[in-house]
Amino acid sequence: MLIAIDASRYGHEQSTGVEKYSYEIIRRIYKLAKKDGHNVRLYVREFSDDFPKTDQVLIKRKRLWTLVGLSWEIFKHKPDVLFVPSHVLPLIRPKKSVMMIHDIAFERYPEVYTWKQRKYLRWSTKYAVKYATKIIAPSKFTANELRSVYSCPKEKIEVIHHGVNENAVPGRHIDDGKYLLFIGRIENKKNLMRLINAFSSLPLYDFKLVLAGKDGDGAGKIKKPSHERVIFTGYVDENKKATLLKNAYMFCFVSLYEGFGMPVLEAFKAGVPVLASNIEPLREVGGAACYYVDPKSEEDIAIGISEMIRDLPMRERMVGMGYERLSGFDWEKSAEKTFQILCNRLE
Repeated sequence: MLIAIDASRYGHEQSTGVEKYSYEIIRRIYKLAKKDGHNVRLYVREFSDDFPKTDQVLIKRKRLWTLVGLSWEIFKHKPDVLFVPSHVLPLIRPKKSVMMIHDIAFERYPEVYTWKQRKYLRWSTKYAVKYATKIIAPSKFTANELRSVYSCPKEKIEVIHHGVNENAVPGRHIDDGKYLLFIGRIENKKNLMRLINAFSSLPLYDFKLVLAGKDGDGAGKIKKPSHERVIFTGYVDENKKATLLKNAYMFCFVSLYEGFGMPVLEAFKAGVPVLASNIEPLREVGGAACYYVDPKSEEDIAIGISEMIRDLPMRERMVGMGYERLSGFDWEKSAEKTFQILCNRLE
């Protein structure tokens, strides 16, 4: 069987959630497919040294890469099955196509997106729900969103959780690192203004708030209030991220909307207690291992920060429960389930 994969998001230097998922899942599916005797075709924007060049098809297009470039390549040489790790399905595709839809944040927080982005994402999601043979969602929450907003048939959706980054530093004893940490895109959807205001309202003169990530929508406004205890690092690579997590006093993830919550798992693996939004996808990931707060209440976020700093036994319990949660999120299991869908469940 010829398994084709859209690898356009593989190997980006400044990767965010979708690129990280693509990196972790594609290289594992590739190994599983080769081990099982299948042929693999990777559609790429740039050649990667991680795979034989003979298994890669370079598509040189700056615009309409998927709708035109990928469609044309599939038209010329149609594979048996196509896997798309991010949610844009090509116009021309094989009979069997599987796609991951990470979230539909553009529907819930349209103000974060331009009207062109909203229009394109809404169209591409509707198109995928109609024409993909199978849709993978990273959480029950996202699956329910697709059924609620797009009337996606229940039998078409498969929930497969993400794993935890292999580069995350494994567990440690709780240190007295004098900073609270957020890692992610600096954007309005991440609710960072409320986090900054909540932190700044507390007399935590020995602590700093470190916000690590590249700029997104609203970054200028988020960074504008100058405060000596709030530090913006810009994008950090995996090594720097691991170091920041290892020494953080707590991890703060009070996002307004998520499809999954991979940073929470990375904090668990690093042995860092987590303050998280009381939203469904983060509860699905964090279980009882997080301290949950109302993301729309600066007062509640401030109370959560204060409680977590004050209550050392609670922090230790949270770290222990975080380790236990990790067993349910494994990239090898995620890849194996995805591979089985590509090979068997579509027959």
